[in-house]
Amino acid sequence: MALSKSENDSPTPVVNHDGDTKAPATLETFKDQQANILPHKKLMVVFPVIALAQMISYLDQTSVSTAVPSIGAALNMGPSISWVPTCFLVASTSIQLINGRLSDIVGRKPLLLTCMGILAVADLCAGFSTSPGMLFTFRTIAGLGGGAITALVMIVASDITTLEQRGKYNGFIGAMVGLGNGIGPLIGGALTQKASWRWCFWFISPVIVAVMVLIAIVIPPSNVRGKAGAKVRMIDWLGLFINIAAVVLILIPISEGGSIYPWKSPLVIATLVIGALLIPAFVFVEWKIAKLPMMPIRLFQSDMSANLVLIQGTLHGVVYWANLYYVPLYLQNVRGYNPIMSGVIILPMVASHGVGSLVSGQIISRTGHYNPTIITSNLIWTIGAALQTIYTRTTPVWAICVIGFLQGVGIGGAFQPGLVALLAHSRKADRAVANSLRNFLRIMGGSVGLTISGAILNNVMKDKLSSFLSSETIGQITSSSYAMESMNLSTTQTEKVLDAYMSGMHDIFVMYAPIIGICFICAVLIKDEGVAEKDANQQPPAPKSEQSVESSDRVVMSPEVREEKV
Repeated sequence: MALSKSENDSPTPVVNHDGDTKAPATLETFKDQQANILPHKKLMVVFPVIALAQMISYLDQTSVSTAVPSIGAALNMGPSISWVPTCFLVASTSIQLINGRLSDIVGRKPLLLTCMGILAVADLCAGFSTSPGMLFTFRTIAGLGGGAITALVMIVASDITTLEQRGKYNGFIGAMVGLGNGIGPLIGGALTQKASWRWCFWFISPVIVAVMVLIAIVIPPSNVRGKAGAKVRMIDWLGLFINIAAVVLILIPISEGGSIYPWKSPLVIATLVIGALLIPAFVFVEWKIAKLPMMPIRLFQSDMSANLVLIQGTLHGVVYWANLYYVPLYLQNVRGYNPIMSGVIILPMVASHGVGSLVSGQIISRTGHYNPTIITSNLIWTIGAALQTIYTRTTPVWAICVIGFLQGVGIGGAFQPGLVALLAHSRKADRAVANSLRNFLRIMGGSVGLTISGAILNNVMKDKLSSFLSSETIGQITSSSYAMESMNLSTTQTEKVLDAYMSGMHDIFVMYAPIIGICFICAVLIKDEGVAEKDANQQPPAPKSEQSVESSDRVVMSPEVREEKV
């Protein structure tokens, strides 16, 4: 089978007066050089390793989820408890867009190893936290590493597979994500209950180091050229700064507004306005100023289906990440389950994620089409999210497990096929930045979902309890209902607190259902291009300013793959 022109090649060499060639280091001649389609035998060695890296990234996040109430009580966090997951996601969001370009410039493998090292060190330090500020700082650093890992693994996967193969092999990565999501709450719950919440951070560091060794051994070296100074100059520093500033200035006031600061506070209004103004400024920089933009505007100009996939991914993030943290809070703070039992009840939701991902990948690989899977998965997720609104203080555990299972199947069947759809509607030369943009929007959605969910809970608790509890006491209870044990509340007051907590959780869950419903509508409208490789004439055209730079792109295949094709 002839693979299409336009995937990758080495850039046109520069010839000096002695007849030697050297790799160019100019922006005008830069393009991705790292596509290297591997044969099946090598893929079966590389994919388990990068899938392990992806699993660790999610394991790091989900193992903390069941420890959040204990962390909040130990460090007396109050309403700021929502920032345990949010600071991680804010950092992950801010690093996403630059990931693609950084990996293009410095190489996938070196960047992946660096980010895994950052995550390992940050987790180790987070376990020694003695204050909320210290924990937030190291979780923010961990977010830079963990967020980069999730994007880089998918970029590496797209480097070494064809579009036809991607659904099947990405399904295996999704299955490992499901495994990480499944065992994370159990490990976190067991460590919190039997040892200390600090071990939720400490245990992951040696595991990361072991996987780093495997990555160093089995992943092919990155094919990048040029001097370090020239590579640094390629980075879109202005765009990176504006992107981070916009993310932080929007998310912080959303989280703090109404609970710590009034919505009419000049500080809240000023930060929101400045953050909002930075969004068009960032778009202008990427469109007109950046020579090598980390978010090329053409990604939004390819076709409507690509934009629908990106919208869908953003909304998926809102519900997925918020649910991952607020369902454990519901189970522990409202229902009174211990961390281990909470992890067991969540298991059907997070484990079925892996099942949905694996099955959807196989379906796409066998049928050559992704849209039926995306539509069905989003429908299942919508049903599960709608049923979640019936949760009360007495909902049977079996019902929570069944509803969670439905959501997990929908999540697994929506995430990976969505990436396949985006790549099918994008130029091959843009696969790294397209991956990064999708991850950025999904994690940005998660950050927004967490901050809005936290704001809803804080405001409901304040509204319903301020008549008989002080603001400080409400903050302690919002952080963890375990705090009630030392407050000598009457039975009536305790019931009012739990009712208020349940009311806040109900409002949060009600928000999720219509959001996933919109994702289902987007899925129906996405055009199915199939997963067959297209020739250069079928690819979305590059802007005229870039056609001279990337017109020589083609797929680079290892000799073994060429033999397999014969």
